[in-house]
Amino acid sequence: MQECPRCGGSVESDPEHVGVKRCMACWEVVARPTERPCPGYRPMLNSALRMLESFRHLRH
Repeated sequence: MQECPRCGGSVESDPEHVGVKRCMACWEVVARPTERPCPGYRPMLNSALRMLESFRHLRH
């Protein structure tokens, strides 16, 4: 079990926020979740936008 650097209380996982660890005494956030890399949706979105752009002339 970790100790809070601010007050020395016990640090536990926050039940309301996934990946966040808080001190149970002073409610200080001790650890935040790490950011996940892009899962790959952006390349799919870019190709879909290019396809829409190529059919743009059909709307007029």
